[in-house]
Amino acid sequence: MRATSRFQFMLKTAFKQGLLFALCLMLPRLAAAQAIQVIQTDIPPSMADVARDFVQQIVSRAGPLSSASVSFQNISVLPTDSQEAVQNAIFTALRNAGIRLESATTATHIDITFSEEWQGYLWIAWVQQNGGKKVVMKKVAKPPQTITARAPMLTVRKSTVWQQESPILDFYEDNHTLALLEPDQIAIYANDSGQWRSRYMLGITHGQPWPRDLRGRLVVSGSQLTAFLPGVRCNGSTSSPTLDCRASDDPWRVDEGSVVAFYSPRRNFFTGLLAGPSAGASVVPFFSAAAWQNGESHQWLFTGTDGRTRLYQYDLSAPAAIFNGWGSNIAAVHSSCGSGWQALVSAPTDSVRPDSIQAVEVLGREALPVSAPIDLTGPVQALWTSGKDSETVNGILQSQGTGNYEAFSLTVNCSR
Repeated sequence: MRATSRFQFMLKTAFKQGLLFALCLMLPRLAAAQAIQVIQTDIPPSMADVARDFVQQIVSRAGPLSSASVSFQNISVLPTDSQEAVQNAIFTALRNAGIRLESATTATHIDITFSEEWQGYLWIAWVQQNGGKKVVMKKVAKPPQTITARAPMLTVRKSTVWQQESPILDFYEDNHTLALLEPDQIAIYANDSGQWRSRYMLGITHGQPWPRDLRGRLVVSGSQLTAFLPGVRCNGSTSSPTLDCRASDDPWRVDEGSVVAFYSPRRNFFTGLLAGPSAGASVVPFFSAAAWQNGESHQWLFTGTDGRTRLYQYDLSAPAAIFNGWGSNIAAVHSSCGSGWQALVSAPTDSVRPDSIQAVEVLGREALPVSAPIDLTGPVQALWTSGKDSETVNGILQSQGTGNYEAFSLTVNCSR
């Protein structure tokens, strides 16, 4: 029953968001036809002034109102405390306009939705009156964020694990075994007095050509191997060298178990539909994700295909904050420093320039850098949380100078 209700809520929210998006696309045409009135607002002098102007536009469209019932919905990243302040400002503006607020549905009902677009918030009032409906939309710029400057406290340590000319998609390493996931095989190496010696190669079979920007995920548990590739899943063992590959649309394990997501078989990103512990939830399509839990507090970060990184807190119903200027690769790491969890984030570079990685911590709805960026020799191809306690991040890069692929590991050190 819970899953069904959640699904119905998702459908309802998706429908309304889609309708809002369609309205935004039709804005110029509808405004010309006077079906929708749009008000452009720069940085508001005060919330009361913005709310008063919004109510004046509603009254202008609907005509004189003696009473009305009002409801609100928030599908933006407007925080709960800010939403309450905005609602109270709108209530005050309605009363000051001589409109009596009714708790039950009256002849006039105003349904107000707080949405957003790329540059700011979008307030939408749906005025239902005498069997008709009129819409007022108001653009409200987001206030500039102020983040207290902090000197970097932590150090990100990088260790090279392996280098080779042919592509590496992912890898696994412990004291005894190194496993490299490559486009057409899993290469297994054994530790021989501190040197990795080749043991055997496990071939990967696939019926369809790989997409151009191939990605893969290798998960090792004991002697058992699982490789996720676009449209293919392989299961095998390192104790008795075997690998069985088959066509599959099974979801990938994105981190150490809390994020499981479906991957687009013909592209290079996740669709946004989640499985595992968050089965039934969905987010925007994303390249990578980081997740962790401190006590009862759950946190998720998703690097969207639209170039924005979304922070979710407690649940996945709506993002708590959106960050710009981050790269597409991210992974969570557990340390004894700071809050105990950091996100390692790549820079917003392209595929032909060197990259860098920096540690950030989430405090409330802000993400603060807590380390200096470390420069790399080429663009990052992948970052995955690893280790028994998520204390390591495994990464892949391609050197800009040599063209070689490098498997490396990252940890966070508390000293600068």
